Amino acid sequence: MIRISPAPKKVLAESDLLNLYPWPNKPWIRANMVQTLDGGVTDQNQETSALSTAADKQIFRHLRQLSDVILIGAKTAQSSPYLDFKINEHNQELRKRLRLTKKPRLAIVSNELNFTKTWLKSRIDEAQPIIYTSQSNEGAIRQFVGLAEFVLCGQKSVDLKSVKQDLVRRSFKRILCEGGPTLLHGLLNADLVDELDLSVVAQFAQSTEITSLVKGAAFKIPIQFKPLHVLQENQTIFIRYLTEGHKF
Repeated sequence: MIRISPAPKKVLAESDLLNLYPWPNKPWIRANMVQTLDGGVTDQNQETSALSTAADKQIFRHLRQLSDVILIGAKTAQSSPYLDFKINEHNQELRKRLRLTKKPRLAIVSNELNFTKTWLKSRIDEAQPIIYTSQSNEGAIRQFVGLAEFVLCGQKSVDLKSVKQDLVRRSFKRILCEGGPTLLHGLLNADLVDELDLSVVAQFAQSTEITSLVKGAAFKIPIQFKPLHVLQENQTIFIRYLTEGHKF
């Protein structure tokens, strides 16, 4: 992997990732996403995993394994990578030194509770997921009792600012959002995303219906980003953006 910006160009070792993707000692929401040249986040089969290159997976593992909590939407949650989190031996030791929990916790945002008991029962991770939903779903959560920890945030839809407040209350500072587009749009719209780490793969989605990076109405506020670095490995470009107005 090569750092092509800022200059000078530098060949990177895996150990350099720790300095290239640091976490500040304060609550921080970092979004990590992959997309194609035509802006799609899924391939023609509506899958994201097929887009990920070896280098993308390397950064993905680094960010995930050193986070406190992984924040995702309900649709994203029901893909197989979220059944059990694996931490490699090196990062197990690093988590100990950083005084992090054994594994990151899974937090799911769901306005419709559109998942099944079967999926929740199939999870083999020790810690139950935290599921954030609205007060209007209070009666519907009874069917999932014992399978997840539910937190009601907002009356008719999930209040994402309250979600962040609850995560911080639990001492989760390293908050990693892995999508999907609806959740990312909501977080951006609430000005909650501090950082966006974007992988751009040199291919096209080749889909008649492209799923874009964000999904929702026009943003309430103008959102601007400042690029901090650009990395390159074979056909993939990695850009680390800081949201304007957010201080690292």
